[in-house]
Amino acid sequence: MTRAVVFDWGGVLMRTVDIRPRLAWEHRLGLAFTGLEDLFFRSSLWTQTQRGQASLEDVWTEVGTELGLDSQDLTALSRDFWAGDQLDQEMVSLIKELRTEGVRVALLSNFASDLQQMLTDLGLDDLFEVVFISGLEGAMKPDPAVYQATLDRLGVLATDAIFVDDLQVNVEGAKQVGMTGIRFRGTRHLRRALVDSGLPLDALPPTSVPAVRAIIFDWGGVISPMTFARYTEEWETQLGLAPGTLHQVMWGLKWKDLEVGAIPQQAYDDHVAQELGLPDQEAVHQFYDGYFGKDYLDQKVVEAVRSLRDRYKAAMLTNAFAGHAKMMVDRYGYDPQAEFDVYVNSALVKLAKPDPAIYQLTLEQLDVAPAEAVFLDDQVRNIDAAQALGIHGVVFADSDSGLTELEGLLGHAILPK
Repeated sequence: MTRAVVFDWGGVLMRTVDIRPRLAWEHRLGLAFTGLEDLFFRSSLWTQTQRGQASLEDVWTEVGTELGLDSQDLTALSRDFWAGDQLDQEMVSLIKELRTEGVRVALLSNFASDLQQMLTDLGLDDLFEVVFISGLEGAMKPDPAVYQATLDRLGVLATDAIFVDDLQVNVEGAKQVGMTGIRFRGTRHLRRALVDSGLPLDALPPTSVPAVRAIIFDWGGVISPMTFARYTEEWETQLGLAPGTLHQVMWGLKWKDLEVGAIPQQAYDDHVAQELGLPDQEAVHQFYDGYFGKDYLDQKVVEAVRSLRDRYKAAMLTNAFAGHAKMMVDRYGYDPQAEFDVYVNSALVKLAKPDPAIYQLTLEQLDVAPAEAVFLDDQVRNIDAAQALGIHGVVFADSDSGLTELEGLLGHAILPK
């Protein structure tokens, strides 16, 4: 029986909904897209801060030195960096519901010690019965000890507790100690998962929205389930790589350059070859064929798009590479430029989600207002940015739940039952 739920902070309750303050600084400083957050969060001092071995001020001093900023600019940057963060009030209400029903709740966060004061400033002192902040404790997820310490303070067994985090590695860490792990995919998805686990919560009824004229689909995680991710560890073993290396090579800074058209495909391929120890371009392409070879199109979503085009405009909005459409034709016989009324590829327009500008561009090409569109994406961050503009959003965890939620918004069935 579930007696407790343990929540992460950043990416769950507190999320960066609006990246425009960071984008403004990136433009001013000549940094690449997301370069500022990469500089901050990939800093060795940020890891030390999360372990209580350094402070946020130390991280910002290092960032300021790296960027050559004076004290006035650094103060402004450190303020603006967090300016787009928003507390999810629906999550706060959900936690209060749990407590009213007698479920014990805790916060378990990898964050600086400053988080304790932040909770006070936000009036959340009494929201959690137990608060475990890595910067105060000197230990971080996914270390099994931090989960166990949180459970001990709650006075519950691991088998009686659920852990919620936006990072799969931390969810897996919780599972290893015996907890039920749920990856955060938005409040509605979480509520359904908690109801399914037997917790005494009311399920939210579907709410249809009027005047929808367009449906916008992401590619990876929606049209394509990205099954290759399941085999990443196997490929790391096969290539003799340390755990986590392949993900960083494929989706790190060079990918971010590629997806906004800042570097050509050749430069990205050379990066992959060098980092994976592959001898030439032929070997790189053989690796791509093997790594991505088990991916496929979700035919249920493909048919949903075709069905919806009888009544709505349809768009694909994807963070991809310049040759993405050709790849889809060559690999799957599926032409997104024919299947959708509008095809927006980040590398071609030199903008990427969650930059609000790419959503606005998509709306302009569809000739619809934000409230007339629904956006489906597997990333909470991308949905948050769309909803901040007034677009209706569905976090796409899987085709069944995602299309069911879309049906609720549209107020009618999409495919024959």
